[in-house]
Amino acid sequence: MSPTGTMSHRAGKFPVLTMATTSRVLSLILVCCVAVSALAAPALSQGDPRILREEEAHLREQESRRDELTAFIAAQEATLGEINNEIFDLINAIAIDNTQLELIAEEFERTVDERREPEATRIEIAVISFRQGDPGQSGLIDEIRALNGNTKVPQRRVLYQSVVVDVTRRLDEIDTRLQNLTDQLTQTRQLLSDSQDQFEQRQALERQLRDEVAAAKAELENTLIAIQNTIIRIEREQSRQISAVLTGLDVTSHVTRPALVVKIDNVPAAMPQAGINQADIVFVEEVEFATRLAAVFHSAAPAEVGPVRSMRTGDLDLLAQLNSPLFANSGGNRGTRAALADSTLVDIGVGAAPQLYYRVSTRRVPHNLFTNAGNLWSLGAGYSAAGLPSPMFVFREPNEPVNSTAVPASSIDIDYGYTEVSYTWSGSGWDRSQDGRPMFDTRGVRTSPATVIVQFTRYGQSAADSRSPEAITVGSGRALVFTDGHVVEATWSRQRATDVTIYSDSQGRRISILPGRTWVELPRADSTSYS
Repeated sequence: MSPTGTMSHRAGKFPVLTMATTSRVLSLILVCCVAVSALAAPALSQGDPRILREEEAHLREQESRRDELTAFIAAQEATLGEINNEIFDLINAIAIDNTQLELIAEEFERTVDERREPEATRIEIAVISFRQGDPGQSGLIDEIRALNGNTKVPQRRVLYQSVVVDVTRRLDEIDTRLQNLTDQLTQTRQLLSDSQDQFEQRQALERQLRDEVAAAKAELENTLIAIQNTIIRIEREQSRQISAVLTGLDVTSHVTRPALVVKIDNVPAAMPQAGINQADIVFVEEVEFATRLAAVFHSAAPAEVGPVRSMRTGDLDLLAQLNSPLFANSGGNRGTRAALADSTLVDIGVGAAPQLYYRVSTRRVPHNLFTNAGNLWSLGAGYSAAGLPSPMFVFREPNEPVNSTAVPASSIDIDYGYTEVSYTWSGSGWDRSQDGRPMFDTRGVRTSPATVIVQFTRYGQSAADSRSPEAITVGSGRALVFTDGHVVEATWSRQRATDVTIYSDSQGRRISILPGRTWVELPRADSTSYS
């Protein structure tokens, strides 16, 4: 290899790829290897675990492809070196064969000329040969000279006959030489033809391999760039503050427990409720002549939650989207309990763990049953069926504008028939009131979620109790999404009970909401107004 990176004279006109290309690829490989080593070092786990797992799996695939391409290029370039040597040897062989053909042709031409000499000139040729030192011809001339002047015809005839025999012998020798030269010409032409065929084959193979190597190097360079980009995304994700999966709010560490859903009473005698402002999500469902809350806890574990009340069959489909959550409740009728046993929810209600519930004397039954979220999770840790919840919403990034279809809104009014609910935008949240009274928890904190979603819902009749309405939350329908002082006309959709409900705008885009706690109201159609 010459200092400029091209092949030396031995490879002739068959240079390898330039050193500049190889250096660029090697530089990218070095950068990627250093970055991967840095990623492999122990570090505080940050960012979204799901995104990190996907990106790291993608990185492993890219690194595997990088290694395949690197090995392929090395093998093909080694083969190219061998082919270049073979081409050089074939060029020499072709040159030798051509030279050999020229020499044989010249010899053949001389021999043919010698063959054409008339027999009558053999004596003169013999004299010339004698002068050039041919002993055989010298003896023949001596005999001819001895017979000069001799008139005896028989002796002269014998002499002539000997000349004819000698000429014939010489002609036979020339014919044999011509035949040998013809055979040599045929063999040499065949060798030359074979060498030329091999030369063309090696040239074609060399071009093919060179194209393959060039394509592989281009793919390798793109793969190395892709690896760099993946590493950047991983580092960016790792540097992000950890966010709670159901609220998008910053937390100090990843939450690896299942979601916990507690059914909470929502009539005046149950107020103020405990723990509702620490729930990540609260679903408000219609029940007989009232509403009831399904409070979803994941990022926080309040010491007291309640009053805990009974479940309904509509809870099972509604809460299945949380990936087999723990379900705390005060019980239910036989049909509802049977339906719960056949559902994906994990029952840790009073019937399954009565020791984790208690009643307070300051309230009347049945509005006085409470529990502790941490204790429920301690029990739920032994249930392998419970899974981690998937993200329920898309949260807005800092400085991300509101949805382009959103319009300003400051108040919401919802009529459940027996209960009226209103929200007022405070500048940071939606202050909730029920039946004209502001809503507070037992700590005196105003209930003011960051986002309110009104998911218009059809209600059927529960198979467990004909008097009980059952929310139908699988399918699709109209919704209103109130976030950051705006409202977006939306569509909710959910194909299966285990699917997360998707909220889309009029253009089919998922709606981003403010990070924070979300209340999802499930009223019937034509029950809500806003301004």
